[in-house]
Amino acid sequence: MNYLQPADRQQLTLMNSLDDLVSENNIVRIIDLIIDQIVKSNPNKFIKQRHTEVGRPSYSPSILLKLYLYGYLNGISSSRKLEAETYRNIEVIWLLGELRPDHWTISNYRKEHGEQIKFITREFRRFLKANGYIKGKTLSIDGTKVKANAKRDMLTIAKIEKRLKSLNEKIEEYLQRMTENDIVEDIEEEAGQLGGSEINRALIEKLIAAEKKIEKLQRDKEFLEKSERKRVSPNDKEARLMRTRDGKLPAYNVQMAVDQENKLIADSEVVTEENDQCQLESMVESIEEEIGEKPKEIITDKGYYNPSLIKKVESTDETECYVAIPEKSRKEEDIKFTYDSEKDEYKCSEGKRLVLISKGKKRRKRVADVYRGIECAGCIMRDKCTKSKKGRIIHRYYDHQWMENYRKKMEGEVAREKIKKRKSIAEHPFGVIKYWMGKIPLLLRGKEKVTTEINIYTTVYNLRRLINIVRFDELVDEIKGYNWAIA
Repeated sequence: MNYLQPADRQQLTLMNSLDDLVSENNIVRIIDLIIDQIVKSNPNKFIKQRHTEVGRPSYSPSILLKLYLYGYLNGISSSRKLEAETYRNIEVIWLLGELRPDHWTISNYRKEHGEQIKFITREFRRFLKANGYIKGKTLSIDGTKVKANAKRDMLTIAKIEKRLKSLNEKIEEYLQRMTENDIVEDIEEEAGQLGGSEINRALIEKLIAAEKKIEKLQRDKEFLEKSERKRVSPNDKEARLMRTRDGKLPAYNVQMAVDQENKLIADSEVVTEENDQCQLESMVESIEEEIGEKPKEIITDKGYYNPSLIKKVESTDETECYVAIPEKSRKEEDIKFTYDSEKDEYKCSEGKRLVLISKGKKRRKRVADVYRGIECAGCIMRDKCTKSKKGRIIHRYYDHQWMENYRKKMEGEVAREKIKKRKSIAEHPFGVIKYWMGKIPLLLRGKEKVTTEINIYTTVYNLRRLINIVRFDELVDEIKGYNWAIA
């Protein structure tokens, strides 16, 4: 059979220019153009912190920013793998102009210059907003747990004390053995065996290692006592134990606001709280800071349901919230309560009275009057209604009327349709980004550095989406025509 034959490796060929090796509509040209435009337009944001008159010149921030954007876009976040790409990947060789920073340089830039990466992220989002790709009218907010770069096993004070006890016992053992070795040193040397002094040196090394572990454990214990936390990761103290699909893991809660128009990420934040319930207001404020205006509508799932925050966000009349209301429990469906405004008391569906026992009680950042059942004894529905020996409790919040109006709004056709569409808006970016992350989602530790990595991921996600939305030549013209300099 005839097969296509490879070129003769020994045959001389005329080499093309470096630019000929990359197609005209390759995404690396967009990465190159965007970074050059931002860095050249804002030189004061990319000033080298340390200057020296000796040694070779350093790499410019634009080179390392281009490398990181390309790497994360292609699922390559390791600094060693990125270094390897600079030798073998034609697109990277073109993008960096044949420069080859080592993995230490690549890694240190990401660790030390998160503010520059954040600046690139923010300016690119403002470009998207200015050119209409992000409308800022309707945004869906969602959160996901991302495993921290830390071991699953987290320390508690009990575990720390157990390990400290074990290490102290080992130190006592090492000291005892060193004393015994000193006694028999002369006998061992005469027999031509390993000298006791050499054995002692090995024991001293173990002793030093054990003392270092003790110092670290003591710092971890002090951290737990001061922070009043129950557990801490020895690798990343800011990571919290969170419930994920893979079980409970040290993780961060990554919040994203996705614009409905083109499913582009308008904002992202990293928080250490496992629950989304308190994130609504801070995310709306962050969105305004990121794109320059408040969103007209916010859509979220029931995890963000917090009436006091929803009311606070809507109080400005600039933003309307569509936050799904958690489903009622079975006992709430079986038993109904009716309020009698004249008597200022409730009556349940079994005809039992609940009377006022307390006014103006603060509960979950809201204020309510408290009513308790006085006829619950002997009620056939008691086991389904309450476990309290004193009777069923009901809180009537001072914003009760607002809650009723909000519930009616969320039961309407418009709200139901918006909640249905929420998944298609907010969850797509998480799926793509987690696919890029792979089995080891984060390489950096600490909330600030994790935020840096998330900024890179959200930037390259927006870049990939943009390439699919607009023609390449039109995008190039828009990038060149945009004023990237900040005021």
